[in-house]
Amino acid sequence: MSRGLGVLALVAVALVGGVVAVLGFRVSPQPAASAPPEVKALNADARRTLREEPQELARDSVTRAAEQMTLRVRNISCAGVATGSGFAIDAHTIITNRHVLQGAAVLELNTWDGGSLDADVNEASTGRLVDIGVTRVSADLPAVAELGKDPEVGDRVTAVGYPLGGPLTLSAGRVVRYLDGRSLPGEIAFDAKVLELSTRIKHGNSGGPLLDRRGRVVGVIFAGQPGVTAEDFMRVAYAIPLSAVQQLTALGGQQAVVPCA
Repeated sequence: MSRGLGVLALVAVALVGGVVAVLGFRVSPQPAASAPPEVKALNADARRTLREEPQELARDSVTRAAEQMTLRVRNISCAGVATGSGFAIDAHTIITNRHVLQGAAVLELNTWDGGSLDADVNEASTGRLVDIGVTRVSADLPAVAELGKDPEVGDRVTAVGYPLGGPLTLSAGRVVRYLDGRSLPGEIAFDAKVLELSTRIKHGNSGGPLLDRRGRVVGVIFAGQPGVTAEDFMRVAYAIPLSAVQQLTALGGQQAVVPCA
């Protein structure tokens, strides 16, 4: 049997040799060993590209998170229709501002891609000591916010919301400083620290999340110094840091939203 296999092997070698001769192929000899190619350092452009790619990916990730968790809040009341922003903190609960929910008879929530949800006014409430509002929906919300820590002065942040009730926008900026909330004008003053921001916001951004560089919520947009007209960007933006939200909500409790008569 082994002798037969040996003959077959010889025949196969002969056939391969014949095919090579007929087709004109040559079997190249094993190449000689050569030195490895020279290793060169990356030039400045290549280093910059590699350095910036993760930043682009991070921005894309922040944008996706912002789109999914931020909602437009439409307050339909006896005074007309007002709009603000809000974000989901669990599958059925939205955080916004007290003044966004004030006097509501009907609350409608819109997602960034055109979806619509009805919120339950009977389950809506507002903070007694801070401009925070909470409402709930029976349907599952698209995404839930990840919460972060209070930012530091100079940190990059992004204000997310629906200015003037229009499309979702993301406005990048920095934390300018912390203020004593009691130093603000009477209608927006409260006894806690406030974030002053360089982000560009308009009416309608109220209640929207303030995100850190990782897309985590670190505050809630609630006010600003008005521009020349109601449609202009605010000259300065203010946000309530999460620590103040938690502290004042626990201290003062919440109250029900009462529809205007």
